[in-house]
Amino acid sequence: MNTNVTKNIDILLSNGWDRIAYNVLRGLAKNGLKVVFGADNYLGMGYYSKYASSKFIHHNYKKSEKLFISDILNAINKFKPKVYIPTGEEIFSVSRNLEELKRTGVKIPISDIHTLESLNNKVYSFKLAQSTNIPTPETIIPNDLNEIIEFIKENDLPVIIKRGWSRSAQGVFKVENLNISQIQSLIKKNHLEFGKFIVQKFVNGETYGISVLMNNGETRAVFTHKRLREKIITGGPSTLRISTRNSKLENFAINLLSSVKFHGVAMIEFKFNEKTGDAWFIECNPRFWGSVGLAINAGVNFPYLLYKLAVDGDVEPVTDYKEGLVVEWWLGDKLARLKYLSSSIRNNNYIPSSFKINYFDDYYDDDPIPFFAWIFLLLRRKFIKLR
Repeated sequence: MNTNVTKNIDILLSNGWDRIAYNVLRGLAKNGLKVVFGADNYLGMGYYSKYASSKFIHHNYKKSEKLFISDILNAINKFKPKVYIPTGEEIFSVSRNLEELKRTGVKIPISDIHTLESLNNKVYSFKLAQSTNIPTPETIIPNDLNEIIEFIKENDLPVIIKRGWSRSAQGVFKVENLNISQIQSLIKKNHLEFGKFIVQKFVNGETYGISVLMNNGETRAVFTHKRLREKIITGGPSTLRISTRNSKLENFAINLLSSVKFHGVAMIEFKFNEKTGDAWFIECNPRFWGSVGLAINAGVNFPYLLYKLAVDGDVEPVTDYKEGLVVEWWLGDKLARLKYLSSSIRNNNYIPSSFKINYFDDYYDDDPIPFFAWIFLLLRRKFIKLR
């Protein structure tokens, strides 16, 4: 940890290696808050931001939850923040140890571990969506290979296989041929366990994200974006998106989160057929999401609202924001285009668009160093195994 401790810290962030945490940092600091920024190595994107009042290094939560939580406890006791917000998937480690962390007196505005896991795990979340009358693609949780084969015969190809616990496009596979040996190989190669993954009928539509802030099941902020491009041709994180509205999907998202009295921030992904009006629930991320920078720049500052919710107990609802704002993940979009050029798959989404880009969510003129630290980190991770 740093030896220089800034006094009167307002908020502590963890897992700050990527652009999600960096945009959360900006959203907080630009409202005058003092933020201590934690990362699991010295090349975290926000670690070199001018907006971080202080910094510390913590263990990687994936390698040792015990050591990670110990580091967070030490940081809380050292910096004495009013609020602690996990910015990524470490939220599950934090929620499992919520009572111990809260005994320090810090406020942590997240849901309990059961709620987080029921929303994040695709084996459970699609059932939850169905129970609240939200449409989903035809779905099974197969117990053996025969059930997958029968499902394909009944619903036609392509189908999507999704690991229950997955992030972005990791653990998501598109099956376009009824080749039993290939399906067996896919399951074996990716260590998929029957009963712990789902198979869904492929649905056509544009991808929308509905971001929501909830106060114990009550809506406090809603923001909608539409994906214009994705990093991986067959799916994955978005690299170009636009702020928009979709009341049908917004109501679905609110109903889903209200049904479990969700507390905190989440983004729910839908497929929406703009010609027919049909919609399908795809997944829920009960944490900060990759395009949070778009919401902040459009006028819905989820990080700051979450902080105020923690400190004051509630916030005034926020639903107004600038529509038609386009934000690009610069580096991700360039990598996506390179993959497109070398791929046999052709998709019009990868043809340069006519959209005017208003912001980048990984590069800002007023704070450029984090962007270059991010590039160096990615290159280093390619060639050197980090601790």
